[in-house]
Amino acid sequence: MMNSPNDMTRRPKSIHCHYRDSFIINSDNLKSFLINNSVPCVELNNIVNLLSQYYNQKVDVILEVCDDDNWAKLESFSSPLILFICCIDRIVTNKEIILSQKSKHILQSFLRSLESWMIW
Repeated sequence: MMNSPNDMTRRPKSIHCHYRDSFIINSDNLKSFLINNSVPCVELNNIVNLLSQYYNQKVDVILEVCDDDNWAKLESFSSPLILFICCIDRIVTNKEIILSQKSKHILQSFLRSLESWMIW
């Protein structure tokens, strides 16, 4: 039983959860594209693991600057989607990573999905 109207207030999602949840959704979407285009599981897993590594490195910096949960400081950082796409770009442009033509084509299509209006 609620004692006061203040009991009904909801706490916003943490910054960490905001970025993590977005990564899960976006990486699942990417995985389905890769699977539907018959990219081998080993390559798919390598791509997603590398994406996760790059993404989490950036999120760690964001959390440090934002004192873990200061949403006001978040304005100077990219949205989770833009961060995800930037991490894809890092994979595609890294000469040390060998990608099949199929996976490279799919990753490049994700890069093309970033519209200029999405970047502030």
